[in-house]
Amino acid sequence: MMVRMNAVLIAVAMISNVAVTVVTVAAASEETTSSNSNSNSNSNQCRLYLGPSTTSTDDEPKLGLYAGIDYDEDELIGRPEVGIPLVDFTEAWNRRDALSNNIMEFLEGFLWTAEYGGSKWEGNHSNTLAVPGYGVLANFHSGTHNVDWVQGSALLRETQADITTAGKAHPSRGAISTYHNFTMTATQPIKRGMELFANFGDVWDGNQTEDVFGDKLTRWDYQDADKILEKILDFMEKYDSTMTPQTKDDVLDFILGKILGTAAGNHAKVVRSLIPAHPGKLQTVKDMGGTFAYRNPDLVKTQKWLDKHAVCVDNLESQVSTIPEAGRGAFATRAMKKGAIVAPVPLLHIASEDVTFMYDLHVVTGPNGRQEYGYNMDKPRGQQLLINYCLAHPESSMLFFPIASMVTQVNHAPPEKANARLTWSKNKYWGNAFDLQDMDPDEMASYHHVSVTMELFAVRDIEEGEEILIDYGRDWEAAWKEHMETFNKAATDEWPLKADDLKLEYKNKPFKTQDQVTKDPYPEGVEMACFVETEEMEDGRPKVNANNQEIAVWTGPRTFKDYVGSEMYLCQILETKKTGDDFLFNYTILGTHNDVTTQVVNVPHRAITFIDMPYTSDMHHPDAFRHPIGIPDVIFPQAWRDRRD
Repeated sequence: MMVRMNAVLIAVAMISNVAVTVVTVAAASEETTSSNSNSNSNSNQCRLYLGPSTTSTDDEPKLGLYAGIDYDEDELIGRPEVGIPLVDFTEAWNRRDALSNNIMEFLEGFLWTAEYGGSKWEGNHSNTLAVPGYGVLANFHSGTHNVDWVQGSALLRETQADITTAGKAHPSRGAISTYHNFTMTATQPIKRGMELFANFGDVWDGNQTEDVFGDKLTRWDYQDADKILEKILDFMEKYDSTMTPQTKDDVLDFILGKILGTAAGNHAKVVRSLIPAHPGKLQTVKDMGGTFAYRNPDLVKTQKWLDKHAVCVDNLESQVSTIPEAGRGAFATRAMKKGAIVAPVPLLHIASEDVTFMYDLHVVTGPNGRQEYGYNMDKPRGQQLLINYCLAHPESSMLFFPIASMVTQVNHAPPEKANARLTWSKNKYWGNAFDLQDMDPDEMASYHHVSVTMELFAVRDIEEGEEILIDYGRDWEAAWKEHMETFNKAATDEWPLKADDLKLEYKNKPFKTQDQVTKDPYPEGVEMACFVETEEMEDGRPKVNANNQEIAVWTGPRTFKDYVGSEMYLCQILETKKTGDDFLFNYTILGTHNDVTTQVVNVPHRAITFIDMPYTSDMHHPDAFRHPIGIPDVIFPQAWRDRRD
């Protein structure tokens, strides 16, 4: 990648200086910023649609998300989502037979690594996150990504004090995820109707250092071409009055033929294939959103296409629920008439609930004769939190995880108070594949596509700002009643402080040094973590401490967008200094990563947080509520009822 990047930089520099040859004027090219006039002023305009993906095929059907408005770079896409941690879920001990392995192979392609939300300490082995909405529905494309996570939104989240109170028991503790505010923004201007493609990370792209011309174009190819296109347009605009049409043709031919060939070598073929050879088309490429959108115009759909083939997924937003024990809820962003689709509900089918059960781990002898971890089936320790967000039926072993935006935050109400209901979708473009309802759970485990879809529809008129409520069913209601009875009989209402509680307590006061922690420890199970980027200590100052550990200088993250979970490490504070500015306090810390400990100086207060150590957060409490949401009996398929007597 470094070789290719250097080639592109050389080409850009040569284009910037080519004016000396062409018009005998020094061309100092400046960066320009694309303006993007959007329709955000129309508050009733649907901002996000769900429909068949442009990457969908008959063999691999896919749903995709489409922009309902023009988005500027860095603009928020959709609304913040909840993330549900999965602890040690994808490990070998949860693939103990062909059925469970099939389930894992399907599900793991829709999960994010724990670093994105800061949940990597929930368990000791592997931690992943299920993030509905764009966390599942924004697809991968080798040629581009136009949306990406702002990891700081989730990593720096704060507990909502109006849901639970620090140190006090609450019936929802451990029953709802504390990981929330997962946010994506546009990484470039996005035209209305464009499909959204997420950044899945470099691993998904494979090795892109080779010449891939004639095989497939990658997002790096398009990014390189866009940088060069921008420089060419800068140059053409600056010297427009001095060039005839023929001169413009000659200049463009010289740039694409000579400069690119000299600077980029074999890679020039790739970039040249993406930039029009006619000067009059250059601005058109930029106006369409760049070389990727220009080369793939079918990825941008018209409003007519969206109205016919897609459905709005912008009708809900998350707020604190009106139900005291419920946590967050889903609220209407616009008024909806009786019978209207509140939200489409595509589902990830989980062919057996068994994969959500957790057990103590012990050492066993594996099939290859080596010692390895495995589940001790005699010592259960509850179910994954995911179960509370899934749909199910008591006569079936199957679970169904809703992946539509905000739908997992729709809360329960008795039938007479519910204002919405679930049913199977009959839409022929993005709806349910009814032939799957004739498969049994084992057959469903082998089907690895999202084709089971419901609809959430209004059973009466719904006002803007009203909380959306559905009937979870009698089984769920009975289980919750039993849980509340047990909770109310508890001998005390006290609850141990957790990491989220301490985040609020220490928001504006200094963290304890390690000497202070020794005398006055933080609550059991709570540790400190620091966000750290460093550089070497400057010459003339000590570079190693008394314990022969490297001393480095903190350099970041400095902006909200810079916070990423991969640079979050367990740490201890050695020294505290008050700064008197917005940083509040400044610290010297010991940070540990991959068993290497480094002393870091000048760490600001905002770069330090608290985390719960493995298996100690509320979701691991043995009395935490667990029960799926019920699918109405009258619509549940007979073939899926494998638990029926």
